[in-house]
Amino acid sequence: MRTSFLSVAAGLVFVLSLSACKKEATSVKATKAAITLPARPAAQGSLVLVGTLQKVTGQFPANDLYKYAYVMKYTVDTVVEGTLATKEILVAHYDPRTARSAIQDDQKGKVGGTLTTFREGEQHYLVLRTLDSAWTGALEDNFPQEKSPRWFATWAQGI
Repeated sequence: MRTSFLSVAAGLVFVLSLSACKKEATSVKATKAAITLPARPAAQGSLVLVGTLQKVTGQFPANDLYKYAYVMKYTVDTVVEGTLATKEILVAHYDPRTARSAIQDDQKGKVGGTLTTFREGEQHYLVLRTLDSAWTGALEDNFPQEKSPRWFATWAQGI
């Protein structure tokens, strides 16, 4: 009798531990679902990722004289689509003083998202294209010593 009770108890502990693992896997799946590509993104890209904004150097220049893209440094948390071999990435954001949804000039429809501000330490869901394929205007890049490729955010939303 005692042996069968111990067997049942051990089996119950095993089943409960599997159940806990299953709950953890479900929460990971729910997190991935929260960062999927929006149904109707403002623009397409060749790389989709979740990154943490690490560095914004200096202040954003006034945008009354000309429009520009501003380069910021991210730590790559998750690559959702595409391939990337590095853990850090330099991303140019068009007119960072303006909320993504409020862009009304010639970049409307090319740049979008839900971000209204850029703060170090925040996680962003980014749809990216290579900078050369997406932007030919003025560029504010305070990372001249870094030779890694620059990317252009066609979609940026907070997580």
